[in-house]
Amino acid sequence: MNKSMLVKAFKVSGIVGTLLLLINQYDALFGSAELRVIPAVLTYCVPFVVFIAGQISGKQEDKRG
Repeated sequence: MNKSMLVKAFKVSGIVGTLLLLINQYDALFGSAELRVIPAVLTYCVPFVVFIAGQISGKQEDKRG
């Protein structure tokens, strides 16, 4: 894992996480519902982990193939 992969992962998680947060907690952000903090944080962590896992998996495939 290198610095450029981490930067890309943060960018992807920022974009995808924000979209998912808007979808999943719209009422908390723009209405009267309470913001659920742990799910909000995980909303950003999941795309980050998926991106990193995909990059690592892809590099392993390249080495094998």
